Amino acid sequence: MSAIPDYAELRCVSNFSFLRGASQPEELVERAKQLGYAALAIADECSLSGIVRAHVAAKKMGLKLLVGGPFAIDWGIASSTDTTPFDLTVLACNLHGYGNLSQFITKLRRAAPKGTYHLDISNISGDELADCVVLASPKRMAEPAQLASVAKWLLDQFMGRCWFGVDLLRILTDEMWLHRLREVSGSSAIPLVAAGDVHFQVRSRKALQDVLTATRIGKPLTECGLDLQPNAERHLRTRLRLAQTYPEDLIAETLHVASRCVFSLDELRYQYPDEVIPKGETAASYLRQDHLRRRRSALA
Repeated sequence: MSAIPDYAELRCVSNFSFLRGASQPEELVERAKQLGYAALAIADECSLSGIVRAHVAAKKMGLKLLVGGPFAIDWGIASSTDTTPFDLTVLACNLHGYGNLSQFITKLRRAAPKGTYHLDISNISGDELADCVVLASPKRMAEPAQLASVAKWLLDQFMGRCWFGVDLLRILTDEMWLHRLREVSGSSAIPLVAAGDVHFQVRSRKALQDVLTATRIGKPLTECGLDLQPNAERHLRTRLRLAQTYPEDLIAETLHVASRCVFSLDELRYQYPDEVIPKGETAASYLRQDHLRRRRSALA
């Protein structure tokens, strides 16, 4: 690759993903700007809690911010043969999409104990996430038949606005995993896109992220073993490093996805609800009449 490519990170959690993300939204935005990213998606798990802080920082630094959220989906609820879970990252394209995403998160949180949520594919409809784009990131143990089932579901619900997110994290199975996803992409026409599964802004935060993992699973750090991330690649990598890791088409596709997402929190405005008053009355006159009625009733 002759030049360092432009890149948009589409899958990034902050410390508002409790005991998962090891960096604050502002730190992630600042680092992405330093690295020359075209855009950054802050997508905390089933939550929009970190978006306001990220928005303020991104606006100050002149970085495009994408608003979204990842959801862990249990595929096995819908089928006894497909047991591999996958993550679905939903990004709002516009104001209507942001509203749909917010309503979807609210529905999941209200249906589960505080601080948790549960989601399987029977709970998701493409219509309720209209004006959003989605990235499906299957776990690496997924077999070709399972990936084909995921692809069919994506096409049924999100045709024309879905991608397979590819995380290449410098581990032994990277090439085999990319080959497997290339095959399912070729058979389904669902494009592949680079998505770093970012958990912290710089490599040195890996130690803190390990402590968060140990706290989350309730084990001493020395006993966490394979529950810990195998390396520190889930940080915001330089664009040169990304170019050395991902094929050119997967990096270019990040810009295509980012271009579909034009929503900004600046579009939100408080809308005072309409007064519930009879036709021909003002709020003051109706309140006065109601007060008089109450006095007459009390004196009767």
